[in-house]
Amino acid sequence: MKRKRIIIAVIICILILVGATIFSITEFNVWNPFSSCFGMLEILFTDKEYTTVQKYPNRVVFCKELDTTNKSSMQYLDEYMRNRGFVLEEQMGGLFIYTNGSEKEYISYSVNRYFSKWEWE
Repeated sequence: MKRKRIIIAVIICILILVGATIFSITEFNVWNPFSSCFGMLEILFTDKEYTTVQKYPNRVVFCKELDTTNKSSMQYLDEYMRNRGFVLEEQMGGLFIYTNGSEKEYISYSVNRYFSKWEWE
């Protein structure tokens, strides 16, 4: 009976992990469910303005949509890219094209009530 409970508990844990991974992939394009979960929690419950969740194959950054300095997540994106040496070249809806003169980076930008998501394409 005890062995059966352990097996059921392990199966439930595996199903939860698989479900979290599928949710993370479909909603955030992040393969690591722990990374996306901790990134969202870090943004929602700490004073950090933005956090990098995945660096390869594409970087995904979560940013607070509303914060105490009244800066929008778009201003944080501009500041982040400026610190990396890039300037905004063009905007096409939710796609931003930044350039540093020799290379371009395409960033897909989406936002909801709690955070914004920046995804390099």
